[in-house]
Amino acid sequence: MEKRLWFVDNLRVLLTVLVVLHHIAVTYSGMGLWYYTEEPTSGAVALWLTVFLLVNQAWFMGAFFLLSGYFTPASYDRKGPRAFLRDRLIRLGIPLLAFYFMLNPILYVGSHTSYLHSIGSGPLWFVLALLVFDGSYVAFRHFTGNRRLRGSGALTYRAVIGFVVALVTYALRIVAPMGTWVPVIDFPTSTYLPQYVSFFVLGIVAYRRDWLSTITPRMGRVGLGLAIGATLVFLPLALVLGADAWVGHGTLSSLFYALWDSTFAVGLVLALVTFFRRRFNTQGSLGRYLSRHAFTVYVIHAFVVIAAARALSVLEVPTLAKFVIAAVVVLPVCFLLAGPVRRLPGVRAVL
Repeated sequence: MEKRLWFVDNLRVLLTVLVVLHHIAVTYSGMGLWYYTEEPTSGAVALWLTVFLLVNQAWFMGAFFLLSGYFTPASYDRKGPRAFLRDRLIRLGIPLLAFYFMLNPILYVGSHTSYLHSIGSGPLWFVLALLVFDGSYVAFRHFTGNRRLRGSGALTYRAVIGFVVALVTYALRIVAPMGTWVPVIDFPTSTYLPQYVSFFVLGIVAYRRDWLSTITPRMGRVGLGLAIGATLVFLPLALVLGADAWVGHGTLSSLFYALWDSTFAVGLVLALVTFFRRRFNTQGSLGRYLSRHAFTVYVIHAFVVIAAARALSVLEVPTLAKFVIAAVVVLPVCFLLAGPVRRLPGVRAVL
């Protein structure tokens, strides 16, 4: 029996919390792209929330894909291709279908949006992507004769730097700038697809080579240095050369922005993995509850965020105050509701 990596569970909880905070910030940032939004009361708050969203977007979903990729080979090896796919279709496919055709339209109630225009994956685009990635992994194992990719090499600096300097993200943003909606894929941020694929694959390799357990504290410090260095060098260059550097279009500013968010993502994930392994590699009853219910929170949080935002809309207070109040209320409510939701008949088998 493999040793439980409590620090990975705890890191996944943090990422789930950031997802909830991310969508609260979207609600009040004035950027749109959410079911219910309000215009910020000041430009300074709008800027602060936008920075928070861009920094989050640079790395946190990539980290989710890394952790998902890490646990994929063990599940496949243990169950075999058919049982693995069946499990994925149940655990991921059923919530996705329910959200796509039932829950997502409910979130549009009151917006005068037709049913056909309201169906979609919404926040569960991540689940849709995981289904595609898992299916691709099964196909890869099949066409390679079900050969396991083992190996025991350490995560070298050269490997990290080689991953960082990949410019696929920059190239994609030339033809599909930020905000481009890609039919069928249904991703809100398809320009990060190269990062998501790379992190998922990196997670698979990390499992075979036991990187999450063997990354040295020094490598974590190097990662933190990469993240800080990229923020001090690439990000200012990107913003000085173009205020919309994150959009794309093949500009020089978008090149520096792509270098920033790729480097920042790799560096911060390295730093957090080593930090959580050293500081948060145990769980008490609260920690176990949070980790068990993290996926349920991911599925239901949009309802809580929207309900809280609509309730707070009657208050004549600054946007920043609303954001703080919403965060303080929504996060515990999401986790408290997750327990009863999982106890509903048939739900525990899925969530």
